[in-house]
Amino acid sequence: MKIYTDDPRVKYVHTTINPERTKAEIDEKLRAYGTYDIYWHWRPEQNDIYVQFIIEEVIDSIPAKVGAKVVMPTIWDKGNRNAKLPERRIEKINVAVSMRAMFWYIKANLENSYAMQSSRVAAFLPDMIGKNGRRFFDEMKDHLDQFKALESKPEPTQREVEVIIPKNVRHVS
Repeated sequence: MKIYTDDPRVKYVHTTINPERTKAEIDEKLRAYGTYDIYWHWRPEQNDIYVQFIIEEVIDSIPAKVGAKVVMPTIWDKGNRNAKLPERRIEKINVAVSMRAMFWYIKANLENSYAMQSSRVAAFLPDMIGKNGRRFFDEMKDHLDQFKALESKPEPTQREVEVIIPKNVRHVS
């Protein structure tokens, strides 16, 4: 499903902040909350942007050090269908809006985990990178069909229940 900038649920559509400035703001926010080894995969001309970083914290006396990979969401601009030139009719990704959505996702997760005194690891659980280099979210997508199969099983119309009355309890009718 494509998400377009004219969707009323999409925010930041009137942003004047360029993607490079948003990238710098994300770097600042990540550093402010103690993440490190921040690595950007930056190919805006190909709409291929993500940031990886390390989260290190102690959870219930157990040290945790995990990598996270946040991928820029894809938010599209609709092409002008009435335009006479073909290049004006082409849909394209609005990198500025997509980067602002990415910034607010990271900012919200970091600030909420701090304010709620919860785990940053848990806040970025879908974005955690496994040993195979894939995000936890991407691994889960591959297995969602198993959950659908569970839902489709019909519920029995009647269930048999055996009532066991302990010997020291008197039955009252």
